Amino acid sequence: MSEADVWEIEGLEVAAGSYEYVRIPVARMLTGAGTGLPLHCVRGEKPGPTLSVLACVHGDEPQPIRAFQNVLAQIDRKELSGALLLVPVANPFAFANFSRQSPDQHEQTNLWGAFPGSAKGTLTQRYAQKIRETLIENADYLVEFHSGGAAGRIQRRVDTDPEVEGPAGEKSREMAIAFASGGAGLVHGVPFSKSSASGHALTQGIPAVSVEIGGAYLPECEENRYRADLEKGFMNLLVHLGMLPGEEKRTKITYFDFAHRAEANPSNGGYLVSRKTHFSDLGAKVSEGELLGEMLDPYSLEVVEELRSPADGVLFFSRCSGPFEVGNKGFAVATEYREI
Repeated sequence: MSEADVWEIEGLEVAAGSYEYVRIPVARMLTGAGTGLPLHCVRGEKPGPTLSVLACVHGDEPQPIRAFQNVLAQIDRKELSGALLLVPVANPFAFANFSRQSPDQHEQTNLWGAFPGSAKGTLTQRYAQKIRETLIENADYLVEFHSGGAAGRIQRRVDTDPEVEGPAGEKSREMAIAFASGGAGLVHGVPFSKSSASGHALTQGIPAVSVEIGGAYLPECEENRYRADLEKGFMNLLVHLGMLPGEEKRTKITYFDFAHRAEANPSNGGYLVSRKTHFSDLGAKVSEGELLGEMLDPYSLEVVEELRSPADGVLFFSRCSGPFEVGNKGFAVATEYREI
């Protein structure tokens, strides 16, 4: 964004060194209630880049919310160079239903695949259009946050698109390493959908990454560890981008790409008894044939299937115990990786 003394964004006037919050109207729903996007704008006293951030693209992925609260409390606007535009709940409709998808009546219901959006489309597409207009078009950099959610998903990594060339691709990979150095420790090279917020940003030459850390309804001891990864990664990224003073933390990172991953998925629905439910299990090595979980038939009370690691590697996606449907992803292992 410009270095003008006062910005105007979605009806806000944002002076240097200020913090503003607004609900951006998107539509009026069938209930008669309005729905909109919550925008937090933090502008430093010093000039610099604009980092745009969004989370809860999927409504069952609330992990980043508490981390955002703490990050905003830590930022000293006197020290901040540039601005942070943050939307903690990008899909309020799905969030209110704790659902990955919006409960639209037809067509596009997944905000993750709805970009660039449409002002005349489904509610999901209208959210996407407003996010594009407010966050992406004003961004120098973008971070899209996801986490585990419904059915006990847990994960801990930062995704970057290895196929994007030029300055945007190179900077995105640097951003992924900076964020992962905050604690997550894993960087996953995977092509982004151009219909996602981060993928669309990359098509516009804006460096972007996707953070996949945490889960939902976790015990507080586990919640706090994932939250620490998010907060430390976020703050380290701000230092990396030159938005906050300090020395960037750089730790050993495990990198793997989408071509070298294997999954253990159930062929039966049932109650998953997971053997890999802890924060420390993600990023740890597993051996081929190692028991990751068992599928218990909730009716006959018999174990009907064992889920074992398909290869030696590093576990980067897991599940907590609970009801689990056939066809969903159970566990994922990076089979080839390197330290960077």
